[in-house]
Amino acid sequence: MDAAPSKIVSLSALAKLIPDGTALGLGGVFLHRGPFALVRELVRQQRRRLEIIKPSPGYDLDLLCRAGAVAKVRAGIVAMEGNFGLARWYRKAIERKEAHLEEHA
Repeated sequence: MDAAPSKIVSLSALAKLIPDGTALGLGGVFLHRGPFALVRELVRQQRRRLEIIKPSPGYDLDLLCRAGAVAKVRAGIVAMEGNFGLARWYRKAIERKEAHLEEHA
């Protein structure tokens, strides 16, 4: 029997599989256990028009909004937890209508 091909890819290669306009569900809660390295790579590769789906995003969504990568957000609450205040760039993106919010609180 032939061995199955490896499912392990580099972070760069993984991000290349996510085209502009993708609806992307992210794990983690606020500042914990999110795929932050992938998020930074999506920013580095200049992804655009992403739809982010996450019950409680924080740093990840804020970073993507700052980079201009987000077109739509489906979230319950967006925060940077008690010590860090509001997610500033997310808030600006929503207020400026750069991103559309579909709230699921």
